[in-house]
Amino acid sequence: MATLLQLFANGVVFGSIVLLASVGLSLLYGIGNFANFAHGELLTIGAYVAFVAKVTLGLPFAAAVGVSVVATALVGVALDRVLFVRHRDSSPIVLLVVTIGVALVLRSLIRIVWTNRLRSYGLPLRRGIQFVDATVPVGGYDLVLRLRLTRDGLNIVAVAALFALATHLFLTRTKMGVAMRATADNRSLAKVTGIDTDRVLRATWGLSGALAAVGGAFLGVQTGVIQPRMGFNVLLVAFAAVILGGIGSPYGAMVGAYVIGIAQEMSIAIPGVSASYRAAVSFLILVGVLLVKPDGIAGGQW
Repeated sequence: MATLLQLFANGVVFGSIVLLASVGLSLLYGIGNFANFAHGELLTIGAYVAFVAKVTLGLPFAAAVGVSVVATALVGVALDRVLFVRHRDSSPIVLLVVTIGVALVLRSLIRIVWTNRLRSYGLPLRRGIQFVDATVPVGGYDLVLRLRLTRDGLNIVAVAALFALATHLFLTRTKMGVAMRATADNRSLAKVTGIDTDRVLRATWGLSGALAAVGGAFLGVQTGVIQPRMGFNVLLVAFAAVILGGIGSPYGAMVGAYVIGIAQEMSIAIPGVSASYRAAVSFLILVGVLLVKPDGIAGGQW
């Protein structure tokens, strides 16, 4: 029980990172109608920019993440202005191929600039905080319950929740957010009613890049390593969260992220299942849910 409780908490932390990666992915799919396979590289860029700001410039980690958010959002907007604006009316298959090409180019540029050398933020090691340490008698047996979380893990969960709330308020309370929802519902109708859909898509790229930057920085904190393939390694998990939640639904992606994250971590407790099969277990859950609810948890609804 102690192991399950701890694994559940670890899954919430990992799910928070997946949330930050998957929401931007879902927004681009819902509004732009294409799967962005370059999203993993945006996470990696966010992690490296935070590294430069933290280690090279000597900024506090929170300020370094802020710099990364702005820089990665600008990278996303630049990709749209330079490349994707030319493919507004292209088919999803064409856009898919374009994003794969962009991903390969960005990954190569990352390797040229930062090489393949493993890096880290050099954050100080902190002792975990003991939240639960109790013995509960159940059926004549004593179950020991223990839960220890690091401050970094708590910060990741808190910041992910804050960004999820901020994204919700942006989509529901701002003029641009409402325009995004209208464009996702029907781009042609939104354009007819006077919405600048090109501007909406640029804003979507910026928001997607900003969320990816935070996710990439926290992924570097959680794993302790920054390397060129780190974003790609979590990309399929983010796609699984998007599909599980309902393609095109940012709220569904939030729920799907925690389901996938918790499932991956708790699968370690299954006898005979090693940690290397965590992703396979989460995808089995994805298939099982889609068999019951093909449209995903949220059914693609905003």
